[in-house]
Amino acid sequence: MSIWQTLGIEQTNDEKEIRRAYARQVKKYRPDSHPEEYQQLREAFEEAKRYAAYAIDDESIADEYAKEQANIDIDVPHLESLLYQESVNEDAVNDDEQQLLEQPEIRMTYPFSDRLLDDDQPSVNELPVVEIPYTQELIDWLAKLFIIDEKAAKRELVELWENVSQKGSLQTQQRFHQDFAWALSAQEGLTEAIVEHVSSLLGWRLDEYNSEQIIPFYIQNALTEQLRQTEVARAWKQCQVDAVHGDYVVAESMRILTSQSEKVSFKVRLIPELIPQIEQQVSQLTNEYPELKEKFNPAVLSFIKQRRIALNWRGIFLCVFWGLLLNVIGAKPDVSVGITLAVTVVMIYYLFFSDYIMFWFHARSKKGFTLFLMSDFLISLGVLAIFVITFFGIARELIVGLNIGPAQGAQAMVIFILMGLLWYAWPRDQPALRRPSMMMYRLLVSPWSLLQWFKFSWFSLVWLVVLYIICYKTMFEILAFYTEFFKVG
Repeated sequence: MSIWQTLGIEQTNDEKEIRRAYARQVKKYRPDSHPEEYQQLREAFEEAKRYAAYAIDDESIADEYAKEQANIDIDVPHLESLLYQESVNEDAVNDDEQQLLEQPEIRMTYPFSDRLLDDDQPSVNELPVVEIPYTQELIDWLAKLFIIDEKAAKRELVELWENVSQKGSLQTQQRFHQDFAWALSAQEGLTEAIVEHVSSLLGWRLDEYNSEQIIPFYIQNALTEQLRQTEVARAWKQCQVDAVHGDYVVAESMRILTSQSEKVSFKVRLIPELIPQIEQQVSQLTNEYPELKEKFNPAVLSFIKQRRIALNWRGIFLCVFWGLLLNVIGAKPDVSVGITLAVTVVMIYYLFFSDYIMFWFHARSKKGFTLFLMSDFLISLGVLAIFVITFFGIARELIVGLNIGPAQGAQAMVIFILMGLLWYAWPRDQPALRRPSMMMYRLLVSPWSLLQWFKFSWFSLVWLVVLYIICYKTMFEILAFYTEFFKVG
Protein backbone atom coordinates (compact mmCIF):
# COMPACT_ATOMS: atom_id res chain seq x y z
CA MET A 1 0.00 0.00 0.00
CA SER A 2 1.44 3.40 -0.99
CA ILE A 3 1.64 6.40 1.30
CA TRP A 4 -1.16 8.06 -0.66
CA GLN A 5 -3.45 5.07 -0.21
CA THR A 6 -2.66 5.11 3.52
CA LEU A 7 -3.61 8.80 3.70
CA GLY A 8 -6.66 8.25 1.49
CA ILE A 9 -5.83 10.95 -1.09
CA GLU A 10 -4.34 11.29 -4.54
CA GLN A 11 -0.66 12.12 -5.02
CA THR A 12 -0.22 15.85 -4.37
CA ASN A 13 2.33 18.55 -3.54
CA ASP A 14 -0.15 20.49 -1.37
CA GLU A 15 1.02 20.19 2.24
CA LYS A 16 -2.29 21.54 3.57
CA GLU A 17 -4.20 18.76 1.82
CA ILE A 18 -1.75 16.23 3.27
CA ARG A 19 -2.31 17.58 6.80
CA ARG A 20 -6.10 17.49 6.38
CA ALA A 21 -5.94 13.90 5.17
CA TYR A 22 -3.75 12.96 8.13
CA ALA A 23 -6.18 14.62 10.56
CA ARG A 24 -9.08 12.62 9.07
CA GLN A 25 -7.27 9.29 9.22
CA VAL A 26 -5.86 9.77 12.74
CA LYS A 27 -9.41 9.90 14.11
CA LYS A 28 -9.87 6.32 12.86
CA TYR A 29 -6.49 4.95 13.94
CA ARG A 30 -5.57 6.23 17.39
CA PRO A 31 -2.23 5.17 18.93
CA ASP A 32 -3.83 3.38 21.87
CA SER A 33 -6.30 1.27 19.91
CA HIS A 34 -4.50 0.80 16.54
CA PRO A 35 -0.76 1.18 17.18
CA GLU A 36 0.38 -0.53 13.97
CA GLU A 37 -2.02 1.38 11.73
CA TYR A 38 -1.13 4.61 13.48
CA GLN A 39 2.62 3.98 12.95
CA GLN A 40 2.03 3.35 9.24
CA LEU A 41 -0.11 6.48 9.04
CA ARG A 42 2.53 8.59 10.79
CA GLU A 43 5.30 7.30 8.48
CA ALA A 44 3.14 7.95 5.42
CA PHE A 45 2.42 11.48 6.69
CA GLU A 46 6.13 12.28 7.18
CA GLU A 47 7.06 10.77 3.81
CA ALA A 48 4.29 12.74 2.07
CA LYS A 49 5.49 16.00 3.65
CA ARG A 50 9.06 15.31 2.48
CA TYR A 51 7.77 14.50 -0.98
CA ALA A 52 5.83 17.78 -1.11
CA ALA A 53 8.89 19.77 0.04
CA TYR A 54 11.24 18.09 -2.45
CA ALA A 55 8.74 18.42 -5.26
CA ILE A 56 8.44 22.16 -4.66
CA ASP A 57 12.27 22.54 -4.55
CA ASP A 58 12.72 20.44 -7.70
CA GLU A 59 10.17 22.49 -9.57
CA SER A 60 11.84 25.78 -8.59
CA ILE A 61 15.32 24.46 -9.51
CA ALA A 62 14.07 23.10 -12.80
CA ASP A 63 12.48 26.43 -13.64
CA GLU A 64 15.67 28.33 -12.86
CA TYR A 65 17.79 25.87 -14.85
CA ALA A 66 15.46 26.16 -17.83
CA LYS A 67 15.69 29.94 -17.70
CA GLU A 68 19.51 29.82 -17.57
CA GLN A 69 19.75 27.36 -20.47
CA ALA A 70 17.49 29.52 -22.56
CA ASN A 71 19.97 32.42 -22.26
CA ILE A 72 23.13 30.41 -23.04
CA ASP A 73 24.59 30.09 -26.56
CA ILE A 74 26.43 26.76 -26.82
CA ASP A 75 30.04 26.96 -28.16
CA VAL A 76 30.91 23.36 -29.09
CA PRO A 77 34.75 23.70 -29.34
CA HIS A 78 34.91 25.54 -26.05
CA LEU A 79 32.68 22.88 -24.41
CA GLU A 80 35.03 20.08 -25.56
CA SER A 81 38.07 21.81 -24.08
CA LEU A 82 36.28 22.18 -20.76
CA LEU A 83 35.38 18.49 -20.63
CA TYR A 84 39.02 17.52 -21.39
CA GLN A 85 40.35 19.77 -18.60
CA GLU A 86 37.84 18.25 -16.12
CA SER A 87 39.02 14.71 -16.90
CA VAL A 88 42.69 15.73 -16.37
CA ASN A 89 41.84 17.27 -12.96
CA GLU A 90 39.98 14.10 -11.91
CA ASP A 91 43.02 11.91 -12.74
CA ALA A 92 45.25 14.21 -10.63
CA VAL A 93 42.91 13.91 -7.64
CA ASN A 94 42.92 10.12 -7.89
CA ASP A 95 46.77 10.06 -7.89
CA ASP A 96 46.88 12.23 -4.72
CA GLU A 97 44.45 9.93 -2.92
CA GLN A 98 46.54 6.87 -3.81
CA GLN A 99 49.70 8.51 -2.39
CA LEU A 100 47.93 9.30 0.87
CA LEU A 101 46.84 5.70 1.26
CA GLU A 102 50.44 4.43 0.77
CA GLN A 103 51.86 6.68 3.55
CA PRO A 104 52.48 5.09 7.02
CA GLU A 105 49.84 5.61 9.78
CA ILE A 106 50.42 8.75 11.87
CA ARG A 107 49.76 8.24 15.57
CA MET A 108 49.45 11.26 17.89
CA THR A 109 50.95 11.14 21.42
CA TYR A 110 50.86 13.44 24.42
CA PRO A 111 54.03 15.47 25.05
CA PHE A 112 56.42 13.75 27.47
CA SER A 113 54.26 10.59 27.30
CA ASP A 114 54.15 7.41 25.28
CA ARG A 115 50.33 7.18 25.38
CA LEU A 116 48.55 7.52 22.10
CA LEU A 117 45.96 10.24 21.73
CA ASP A 118 43.45 7.77 20.30
CA ASP A 119 43.57 5.59 23.40
CA ASP A 120 41.26 7.93 25.39
CA GLN A 121 38.58 8.32 22.69
CA PRO A 122 35.40 6.55 23.76
CA SER A 123 33.81 4.01 21.48
CA VAL A 124 30.29 4.28 20.17
CA ASN A 125 29.05 1.70 22.67
CA GLU A 126 30.50 3.76 25.54
CA LEU A 127 28.43 6.95 24.76
CA PRO A 128 26.19 8.02 27.70
CA VAL A 129 22.52 7.06 27.52
CA VAL A 130 20.03 9.91 28.05
CA GLU A 131 17.68 9.03 30.90
CA ILE A 132 14.01 10.15 30.82
CA PRO A 133 13.24 11.84 34.17
CA TYR A 134 9.70 10.39 34.37
CA THR A 135 7.82 7.15 33.77
CA GLN A 136 4.56 6.44 32.01
CA GLU A 137 3.07 5.21 35.29
CA LEU A 138 3.87 8.57 36.87
CA ILE A 139 2.25 10.41 33.96
CA ASP A 140 -0.93 8.29 34.19
CA TRP A 141 -1.10 8.75 37.98
CA LEU A 142 -0.71 12.52 37.70
CA ALA A 143 -3.40 12.77 34.99
CA LYS A 144 -5.81 10.81 37.18
CA LEU A 145 -4.93 12.99 40.17
CA PHE A 146 -6.20 16.04 38.25
CA ILE A 147 -9.67 14.46 38.22
CA ILE A 148 -9.57 13.62 41.93
CA ASP A 149 -7.69 16.57 43.49
CA GLU A 150 -6.80 19.34 41.04
CA LYS A 151 -5.00 21.48 43.63
CA ALA A 152 -2.61 18.71 44.65
CA ALA A 153 -2.14 17.71 41.02
CA LYS A 154 -0.99 21.23 40.11
CA ARG A 155 1.77 21.10 42.75
CA GLU A 156 2.95 17.71 41.54
CA LEU A 157 2.90 18.86 37.91
CA VAL A 158 4.99 21.97 38.65
CA GLU A 159 7.64 19.88 40.45
CA LEU A 160 7.72 17.25 37.70
CA TRP A 161 7.98 19.85 34.94
CA GLU A 162 10.90 21.57 36.73
CA ASN A 163 12.68 18.22 36.93
CA VAL A 164 12.04 17.49 33.24
CA SER A 165 13.17 20.99 32.21
CA GLN A 166 16.45 20.70 34.14
CA LYS A 167 17.43 17.12 33.29
CA GLY A 168 15.72 16.48 29.95
CA SER A 169 16.67 17.57 26.49
CA LEU A 170 14.37 19.53 24.20
CA GLN A 171 13.24 16.29 22.62
CA THR A 172 12.50 14.83 26.05
CA GLN A 173 10.48 17.93 27.00
CA GLN A 174 8.48 17.70 23.77
CA ARG A 175 7.79 14.04 24.45
CA PHE A 176 6.66 14.89 28.00
CA HIS A 177 4.12 17.39 26.66
CA GLN A 178 2.61 14.84 24.30
CA ASP A 179 2.64 11.96 26.82
CA PHE A 180 0.90 14.00 29.48
CA ALA A 181 -1.66 15.45 27.05
CA TRP A 182 -2.46 11.93 25.80
CA ALA A 183 -2.82 10.66 29.37
CA LEU A 184 -5.24 13.51 30.13
CA SER A 185 -7.36 12.68 27.08
CA ALA A 186 -7.98 9.21 28.53
CA GLN A 187 -9.40 10.48 31.85
CA GLU A 188 -13.16 10.31 32.31
CA GLY A 189 -14.52 13.47 33.90
CA LEU A 190 -11.99 15.77 32.23
CA THR A 191 -13.18 19.40 32.25
CA GLU A 192 -12.27 22.50 30.29
CA ALA A 193 -10.98 24.13 33.48
CA ILE A 194 -8.41 21.36 33.97
CA VAL A 195 -7.22 21.58 30.37
CA GLU A 196 -6.92 25.36 30.60
CA HIS A 197 -4.91 25.19 33.85
CA VAL A 198 -2.54 22.55 32.49
CA SER A 199 -2.14 24.45 29.23
CA SER A 200 -1.27 27.59 31.20
CA LEU A 201 1.27 25.80 33.40
CA LEU A 202 3.02 24.00 30.53
CA GLY A 203 2.59 26.68 27.87
CA TRP A 204 0.65 24.56 25.38
CA ARG A 205 -1.14 27.57 23.82
CA LEU A 206 -4.06 25.42 22.62
CA ASP A 207 -6.10 28.50 21.73
CA GLU A 208 -3.52 29.71 19.21
CA TYR A 209 -3.36 28.90 15.51
CA ASN A 210 0.05 27.18 15.63
CA SER A 211 -0.70 25.08 18.73
CA GLU A 212 0.30 21.92 16.80
CA GLN A 213 3.96 22.79 17.43
CA ILE A 214 3.60 21.49 21.00
CA ILE A 215 0.50 19.24 21.00
CA PRO A 216 -0.33 17.44 17.71
CA PHE A 217 -3.80 17.71 16.26
CA TYR A 218 -4.73 14.10 16.93
CA ILE A 219 -4.08 14.60 20.67
CA GLN A 220 -6.01 17.88 20.65
CA ASN A 221 -8.92 16.05 18.99
CA ALA A 222 -8.73 13.36 21.67
CA LEU A 223 -8.88 16.03 24.39
CA THR A 224 -11.89 17.66 22.70
CA GLU A 225 -13.66 14.31 22.41
CA GLN A 226 -13.07 13.54 26.09
CA LEU A 227 -14.40 16.99 27.08
CA ARG A 228 -17.53 16.33 25.04
CA GLN A 229 -18.03 12.95 26.71
CA THR A 230 -17.74 14.65 30.09
CA GLU A 231 -20.42 17.19 29.15
CA VAL A 232 -22.76 14.45 27.94
CA ALA A 233 -22.16 12.37 31.08
CA ARG A 234 -22.94 15.38 33.27
CA ALA A 235 -26.13 16.12 31.35
CA TRP A 236 -27.27 12.49 31.74
CA LYS A 237 -26.41 12.60 35.46
CA GLN A 238 -28.49 15.76 35.81
CA CYS A 239 -31.42 13.98 34.16
CA GLN A 240 -31.19 11.21 36.75
CA VAL A 241 -30.99 13.77 39.57
CA ASP A 242 -34.05 15.63 38.26
CA ALA A 243 -35.93 12.33 38.12
CA VAL A 244 -35.51 12.05 41.90
CA HIS A 245 -35.31 15.60 43.27
CA GLY A 246 -37.08 17.75 40.65
CA ASP A 247 -40.56 19.23 40.75
CA TYR A 248 -43.41 16.76 40.39
CA VAL A 249 -44.02 17.21 36.66
CA VAL A 250 -40.29 17.52 35.86
CA ALA A 251 -39.41 14.49 37.99
CA GLU A 252 -42.22 12.40 36.48
CA SER A 253 -41.20 13.33 32.92
CA MET A 254 -37.55 12.46 33.62
CA ARG A 255 -38.50 9.15 35.20
CA ILE A 256 -40.49 8.27 32.10
CA LEU A 257 -37.70 9.38 29.73
CA THR A 258 -34.97 7.46 31.56
CA SER A 259 -37.04 4.32 32.17
CA GLN A 260 -36.58 1.06 30.29
CA SER A 261 -40.27 0.14 29.88
CA GLU A 262 -41.40 -0.88 26.41
CA LYS A 263 -44.84 0.77 26.71
CA VAL A 264 -45.98 4.17 27.92
CA SER A 265 -48.42 4.02 30.84
CA PHE A 266 -51.92 5.46 30.39
CA LYS A 267 -51.43 7.67 33.47
CA VAL A 268 -49.17 9.87 31.37
CA ARG A 269 -52.35 11.24 29.74
CA LEU A 270 -53.96 11.96 33.10
CA ILE A 271 -51.24 14.22 34.55
CA PRO A 272 -51.80 17.80 33.33
CA GLU A 273 -49.00 19.25 31.18
CA LEU A 274 -46.86 16.10 31.48
CA ILE A 275 -46.70 15.35 27.74
CA PRO A 276 -45.78 18.96 26.80
CA GLN A 277 -43.13 18.88 29.54
CA ILE A 278 -41.62 15.69 28.07
CA GLU A 279 -41.62 17.22 24.59
CA GLN A 280 -39.91 20.38 25.87
CA GLN A 281 -37.20 18.47 27.74
CA VAL A 282 -36.47 16.16 24.81
CA SER A 283 -36.21 19.13 22.45
CA GLN A 284 -33.87 21.11 24.71
CA LEU A 285 -31.59 18.22 25.66
CA THR A 286 -31.28 16.66 22.20
CA ASN A 287 -30.56 20.03 20.60
CA GLU A 288 -27.65 20.62 22.98
CA TYR A 289 -26.60 16.98 23.45
CA PRO A 290 -27.67 14.81 20.47
CA GLU A 291 -25.85 11.86 22.08
CA LEU A 292 -28.56 11.67 24.79
CA LYS A 293 -31.18 10.63 22.25
CA GLU A 294 -29.75 7.10 22.28
CA LYS A 295 -30.16 6.94 26.09
CA PHE A 296 -33.78 8.08 26.23
CA ASN A 297 -36.59 5.53 26.16
CA PRO A 298 -37.41 4.92 22.45
CA ALA A 299 -41.03 4.09 23.27
CA VAL A 300 -41.48 7.52 24.89
CA LEU A 301 -39.82 9.28 21.94
CA SER A 302 -42.22 7.56 19.56
CA PHE A 303 -45.18 8.36 21.85
CA ILE A 304 -44.63 12.13 21.94
CA LYS A 305 -44.34 12.39 18.15
CA GLN A 306 -48.07 11.65 17.78
CA ARG A 307 -50.94 13.93 18.77
CA ARG A 308 -52.89 12.45 21.66
CA ILE A 309 -55.79 13.45 23.89
CA ALA A 310 -54.47 14.25 27.35
CA LEU A 311 -55.34 16.45 30.30
CA ASN A 312 -53.87 19.92 30.52
CA TRP A 313 -54.57 23.00 32.61
CA ARG A 314 -56.01 24.86 29.65
CA GLY A 315 -58.61 22.16 29.01
CA ILE A 316 -59.48 21.91 32.70
CA PHE A 317 -59.90 25.68 33.01
CA LEU A 318 -62.08 25.96 29.89
CA CYS A 319 -64.26 23.07 31.02
CA VAL A 320 -64.82 24.82 34.36
CA PHE A 321 -65.40 28.23 32.75
CA TRP A 322 -67.89 27.17 30.08
CA GLY A 323 -69.43 24.41 32.20
CA LEU A 324 -70.23 26.85 35.00
CA LEU A 325 -71.57 29.40 32.52
CA LEU A 326 -73.83 26.92 30.67
CA ASN A 327 -74.99 25.40 33.96
CA VAL A 328 -76.16 28.83 35.18
CA ILE A 329 -77.80 29.67 31.84
CA GLY A 330 -79.47 26.25 31.52
CA ALA A 331 -81.18 26.72 34.87
CA LYS A 332 -83.05 29.79 33.56
CA PRO A 333 -86.69 29.20 32.59
CA ASP A 334 -86.21 31.12 29.34
CA VAL A 335 -83.64 28.62 28.03
CA SER A 336 -84.36 25.09 26.84
CA VAL A 337 -82.32 22.19 28.20
CA GLY A 338 -82.04 20.68 24.71
CA ILE A 339 -80.57 23.88 23.28
CA THR A 340 -78.09 24.02 26.16
CA LEU A 341 -76.99 20.41 25.56
CA ALA A 342 -76.57 21.06 21.83
CA VAL A 343 -74.37 24.08 22.50
CA THR A 344 -72.35 22.02 25.02
CA VAL A 345 -71.68 19.30 22.39
CA VAL A 346 -70.58 21.93 19.85
CA MET A 347 -68.18 23.47 22.37
CA ILE A 348 -66.65 20.09 23.28
CA TYR A 349 -66.17 19.28 19.59
CA TYR A 350 -64.29 22.49 18.80
CA LEU A 351 -62.27 22.53 22.01
CA PHE A 352 -61.07 18.90 22.12
CA PHE A 353 -61.96 16.76 19.11
CA SER A 354 -61.82 18.79 15.90
CA ASP A 355 -58.04 18.71 15.42
CA TYR A 356 -57.65 15.11 16.55
CA ILE A 357 -60.29 13.84 14.13
CA MET A 358 -58.61 15.78 11.33
CA PHE A 359 -55.17 14.28 12.09
CA TRP A 360 -56.71 10.81 12.41
CA PHE A 361 -58.13 11.03 8.89
CA HIS A 362 -54.91 12.60 7.58
CA ALA A 363 -52.87 9.60 8.79
CA ARG A 364 -55.23 6.95 7.40
CA SER A 365 -57.22 8.08 4.38
CA LYS A 366 -56.61 10.92 1.97
CA LYS A 367 -60.18 10.70 0.69
CA GLY A 368 -61.58 10.67 4.21
CA PHE A 369 -59.37 13.62 5.12
CA THR A 370 -60.71 15.68 2.19
CA LEU A 371 -64.30 14.74 3.03
CA PHE A 372 -63.79 15.72 6.68
CA LEU A 373 -62.32 19.11 5.73
CA MET A 374 -65.31 19.89 3.50
CA SER A 375 -67.81 18.75 6.13
CA ASP A 376 -66.04 20.60 8.92
CA PHE A 377 -65.90 23.75 6.78
CA LEU A 378 -69.65 23.71 6.01
CA ILE A 379 -70.71 22.85 9.56
CA SER A 380 -68.39 25.42 11.10
CA LEU A 381 -69.49 28.05 8.61
CA GLY A 382 -73.13 27.36 9.52
CA VAL A 383 -72.48 27.49 13.26
CA LEU A 384 -70.45 30.67 12.87
CA ALA A 385 -73.12 32.26 10.70
CA ILE A 386 -75.82 31.44 13.26
CA PHE A 387 -73.71 32.92 16.03
CA VAL A 388 -72.76 36.09 14.14
CA ILE A 389 -76.23 36.75 12.71
CA THR A 390 -77.85 36.22 16.09
CA PHE A 391 -75.26 38.36 17.79
CA PHE A 392 -75.70 41.28 15.41
CA GLY A 393 -79.50 40.92 15.59
CA ILE A 394 -79.36 41.30 19.34
CA ALA A 395 -76.85 44.13 19.02
CA ARG A 396 -79.15 45.93 16.55
CA GLU A 397 -82.02 45.87 19.02
CA LEU A 398 -79.76 47.23 21.72
CA ILE A 399 -78.37 49.97 19.51
CA VAL A 400 -81.83 51.04 18.25
CA GLY A 401 -83.07 51.56 21.78
CA LEU A 402 -79.85 53.19 22.91
CA ASN A 403 -80.33 56.33 25.05
CA ILE A 404 -77.81 58.34 26.99
CA GLY A 405 -77.29 56.67 30.36
CA PRO A 406 -75.15 54.19 32.28
CA ALA A 407 -77.13 51.10 31.27
CA GLN A 408 -77.09 51.87 27.57
CA GLY A 409 -73.38 52.77 27.77
CA ALA A 410 -72.63 49.39 29.34
CA GLN A 411 -74.57 47.62 26.55
CA ALA A 412 -72.62 49.52 23.91
CA MET A 413 -69.34 48.59 25.60
CA VAL A 414 -70.33 44.91 25.55
CA ILE A 415 -71.10 45.12 21.83
CA PHE A 416 -67.79 46.76 20.98
CA ILE A 417 -65.84 44.23 23.07
CA LEU A 418 -67.56 41.35 21.30
CA MET A 419 -66.84 42.90 17.90
CA GLY A 420 -63.17 43.19 18.85
CA LEU A 421 -63.24 39.58 19.99
CA LEU A 422 -64.56 38.48 16.61
CA TRP A 423 -61.88 40.47 14.85
CA TYR A 424 -59.20 38.84 17.03
CA ALA A 425 -60.58 35.34 16.46
CA TRP A 426 -60.49 35.50 12.66
CA PRO A 427 -57.50 33.26 11.61
CA ARG A 428 -55.78 35.09 8.76
CA ASP A 429 -52.81 32.68 8.64
CA GLN A 430 -54.90 29.50 8.18
CA PRO A 431 -56.10 27.78 4.97
CA ALA A 432 -59.55 28.86 3.80
CA LEU A 433 -61.17 25.52 4.66
CA ARG A 434 -59.93 25.71 8.25
CA ARG A 435 -60.77 29.33 9.03
CA PRO A 436 -64.38 28.90 10.29
CA SER A 437 -63.39 26.01 12.55
CA MET A 438 -60.32 27.82 13.87
CA MET A 439 -62.39 30.95 14.54
CA MET A 440 -64.83 28.97 16.68
CA TYR A 441 -61.89 27.44 18.55
CA ARG A 442 -60.30 30.84 19.22
CA LEU A 443 -63.58 32.27 20.47
CA LEU A 444 -63.98 29.42 22.93
CA VAL A 445 -60.34 29.58 24.06
CA SER A 446 -60.40 33.36 24.55
CA PRO A 447 -60.75 33.18 28.40
CA TRP A 448 -57.50 31.21 28.65
CA SER A 449 -55.80 33.46 26.08
CA LEU A 450 -56.75 36.46 28.20
CA LEU A 451 -55.02 34.96 31.24
CA GLN A 452 -51.92 34.19 29.19
CA TRP A 453 -51.87 37.69 27.73
CA PHE A 454 -51.79 39.16 31.25
CA LYS A 455 -49.26 36.47 32.32
CA PHE A 456 -51.66 35.08 34.94
CA SER A 457 -51.32 38.15 37.13
CA TRP A 458 -53.96 39.22 39.65
CA PHE A 459 -55.06 41.96 37.24
CA SER A 460 -56.06 39.28 34.72
CA LEU A 461 -58.71 38.03 37.15
CA VAL A 462 -60.52 41.38 36.90
CA TRP A 463 -60.70 41.12 33.13
CA LEU A 464 -61.67 37.46 33.41
CA VAL A 465 -64.71 38.46 35.48
CA VAL A 466 -65.60 41.11 32.88
CA LEU A 467 -65.26 38.56 30.07
CA TYR A 468 -67.37 36.06 32.01
CA ILE A 469 -70.18 38.60 32.37
CA ILE A 470 -69.99 39.47 28.66
CA CYS A 471 -70.05 35.80 27.63
CA TYR A 472 -72.90 35.09 30.03
CA LYS A 473 -74.98 37.95 28.65
CA THR A 474 -74.29 37.00 25.04
CA MET A 475 -74.86 33.25 25.45
CA PHE A 476 -78.05 33.82 27.44
CA GLU A 477 -79.51 36.09 24.76
CA ILE A 478 -78.56 33.63 21.98
CA LEU A 479 -79.92 30.54 23.77
CA ALA A 480 -83.08 32.38 24.82
CA PHE A 481 -83.59 33.59 21.25
CA TYR A 482 -83.35 30.05 19.78
CA THR A 483 -85.45 28.60 22.57
CA GLU A 484 -88.22 31.05 21.68
CA PHE A 485 -87.61 30.48 17.97
CA PHE A 486 -88.12 26.72 18.18
CA LYS A 487 -91.19 27.16 20.41
CA VAL A 488 -92.76 29.44 17.85
CA GLY A 489 -91.75 27.10 15.03
